[in-house]
Amino acid sequence: MRPTTNALAGLATAIVVLALAVALNFAFWWVQGRPQDLPDAKTPNIKSASFSPYRPGQSPFGECFTRAQLEEDMAVAAKYFTRIRTYSNTGQFAPVPELAQKNGLKVILGAWIGANLQDNEDEIAGAIKAANAYPDTVERVVVGNEVLLRSEVTPELLIKYIRRVKAAIKQPVTYADVWEYWLEYPQVAREVDSITIHVLPYWENTPTPLEHTIEHMLEARAKITRAFPGKPVLIGEIGWPSAGRVRKDAVPGRVAQARFVRQIINTAVERGIDFNIFELFDEPWKANQEGTVGANWGLIDSNRHLKFPLTGPVSEKPYWFSAFLASSGLAGLLAALALFLRPPRGFGKTALICLAAQFLSTLLAASAEQSLHLAFGLGGLASGLLLTGGGALLCLLVFSELADLAAGHGENPGPRPLAPVIARLESLRSRRLDLTSRAGLVGLLDLMFGLAALSQTVGLIVDPRYRDFRVAQFLPVALCLALRLFATRELPRPVGSPREEWLFVCSFVAGAVIIPLVEGLKNPAALAWGGTLLLLAVPWGLAILRQRQAKAKAI
Repeated sequence: MRPTTNALAGLATAIVVLALAVALNFAFWWVQGRPQDLPDAKTPNIKSASFSPYRPGQSPFGECFTRAQLEEDMAVAAKYFTRIRTYSNTGQFAPVPELAQKNGLKVILGAWIGANLQDNEDEIAGAIKAANAYPDTVERVVVGNEVLLRSEVTPELLIKYIRRVKAAIKQPVTYADVWEYWLEYPQVAREVDSITIHVLPYWENTPTPLEHTIEHMLEARAKITRAFPGKPVLIGEIGWPSAGRVRKDAVPGRVAQARFVRQIINTAVERGIDFNIFELFDEPWKANQEGTVGANWGLIDSNRHLKFPLTGPVSEKPYWFSAFLASSGLAGLLAALALFLRPPRGFGKTALICLAAQFLSTLLAASAEQSLHLAFGLGGLASGLLLTGGGALLCLLVFSELADLAAGHGENPGPRPLAPVIARLESLRSRRLDLTSRAGLVGLLDLMFGLAALSQTVGLIVDPRYRDFRVAQFLPVALCLALRLFATRELPRPVGSPREEWLFVCSFVAGAVIIPLVEGLKNPAALAWGGTLLLLAVPWGLAILRQRQAKAKAI
C-alpha cells in the first residue's frame, strides 16, 4: 500500500521540525561546552598545592588511603607541582616526606592541632621527627591550621606548641589561619618565623566575584604585611571551586577555576608572592559537610585527571557533544514512537510533538547532568535517581498524554485532571492509590516533587550555605506539570477545602521572593530557582481555581 500525500507531507514536516529542534539542542550544549580563550599562565608548573589524597569512599573519619595509593598520588603531584602542603603527619600521612623526596617535591609539613591534646602531642612529635629526618625536603612546618578560627585551643597553648617545634628543628615554623584572624591574635604572629594566611574569596562570609579576586588577595596580603612588617607572608590557601552553588555573584566553574589559577600564577610571578593553591585533588567526602562545592576545589578530579591545562582554551563542559548526542537520540526515539503509535492530526500538531520531544529530552539530559554532579555517597546517588528518574518518568507520562491529545482519538482523550491533594493523601494512607492509570501515577509523582521542592525551599531559606540550587532537576517537572494542567479537559471532583494546594502555592511564591533577596539579585542560580518555584506554583494555583469551579458546578 503506497503512502498517501498527507502521510508523506506529515513525515516531511516531522523530519524538518526535528532537524530544527536538534540544531537548537546542538546550540544549547555547544554554547555551554565551547572552548573559551583565557590568558595563559607564565610558568608550566604550579608552585604549590594542598595535598589531601582521599579518594571516593575514603575520608579522615572512615576508610583511608593506602600507601600504594599515596605513592600513585605523589607521582601525579610531581607532574604538575613543585611543592605540596600537608595538614597532618601521623597515620597514613607519615610516609609523605619520604615519598616526596623520592619524587623531587618540597613539603610544607602540617601538624594538626585540635581539641584532643594527646593527638596534638603525636602531631608535634611527628612533625619534629620528619623535619629532622628530611631537612632538604621539609621546607617549613605549620603548627595548627585554623585552630583559632575553630576555637579548639587557646592562643597561649598554641604558642607553647609553636615554641616547642621551633626549639627542636632548623626549618621555619609558622601557623595558618584565615587572614583576618592574624589581626585578632598578634601575639601569635610574634612567635612564628613567617605568617601563613588563607584567602578564599569564594568562601568568605562576603563572597568576592571572580573579577575582583586578585584585588582582594593583594589587599588582604597588604594588610598583613603592614600589620607585621619584616615577617615573610605565605598565602597558604587560595583557590576557586570548579562546581557547586553560586554564592551571591561568586560563580564556581571549570573555566572560572582555570581563569582564577592562571591569574594567581601570573600575579605571583610578577610580584614575587609565595602561594599555595587549595587544593591538589578533589575530596568527595567533603560533600556531606560542605555540599557539592566542598568536593570540587581540586585542580585534579577524583579520577586523577587534570581539569584544565595552564595554557590554551578551556571548556566548561568537555562532555558537551556526548550530552548533545544522548539528548538528540532520546528526542528522536520519543518523536518516532509518538508519530508511529499516535499519529497527530495536522502538520501543526506534528511539529509540536517533535519540538516537545526535543525540549523534554534536553531538560532531562540537564537533569541527569546535575544529578551526576551531586552524586556523592549513597544519599547523593539515591536523590539523583529519584529526582532525575522520577522526573523522566513523569515527563514521559505527560508526553504520552499530550501525544494522545494531539492524535485526537476518542479512545485517547489526553490528560485527565489530577485528584486534589487531600484525596491523593487519603489514597496513599488507605493504600488505594491507582498506579495502573497514568493519572494516578502522575498524581503520585506530582505530590512527591511538590514535597521535595518544598523541602528544598525551606532548606535554602533556613540553612542555605551548603545547599545546591537543584534547578535542572526540578525544571522539567515544573514545565511538564504546567503543560499538563493547561491541557486537561475536565474539572476534578470537589473534595474538601484546597488547604494543601494553598500550602504549596504560598510556600513556592514566598521562596521565589525570599531566596533571591537573601542570596542577592546578582545570583543567577537563586533567580533561576525562584523562577522554577513560580513555575511549580502555577499548577497548584490552577488546581485551586479548578477545584472551586468544580464546587460551584456541583452546587
